Amino acid sequence: MDEQYRQWRYRMIDSGQNTSLSFDAFRTSVMQGDDNGRLLNYVNTNIIFQAGVDFESRPMVVVSACGLPSPSDVDYERLLTLILFRMDQFVESDYTVVMLTSGARHNPSWTWLVKAYRRLDRKYRKNVKRLYVVHPSTWSKVVFQIFGKIVR
Repeated sequence: MDEQYRQWRYRMIDSGQNTSLSFDAFRTSVMQGDDNGRLLNYVNTNIIFQAGVDFESRPMVVVSACGLPSPSDVDYERLLTLILFRMDQFVESDYTVVMLTSGARHNPSWTWLVKAYRRLDRKYRKNVKRLYVVHPSTWSKVVFQIFGKIVR
């Protein structure tokens, strides 16, 4: 995220645009994008949303991998940034993740998965208390097996 912010800041300075160079301005720029926030809306309604609380009053965050759009229609780097911005709302305290993987029409590439894993720093992982995978597909089982061996 810091690298993207630095690159954005240099582009703004080079283009001579008179804008605030704060992280909030960067965040707003990424969220709005060139589609007037349609991708942000899609992420908030179809990919990540809160579905109440679990039995220990922790927020239950639903990650719907089956809702991922086609890589030919969407820039997956921006999609990942929006997903992380959305997750920022939950990571400060304990939370539970429910992952829906069955029926996915579009699976991200292995290189994107590795990039995504590398961008998940400690703040996203430390407060996850439970992870439930609902109806895992063969593809998601393979991904969890590979990343499970890497994490250990």
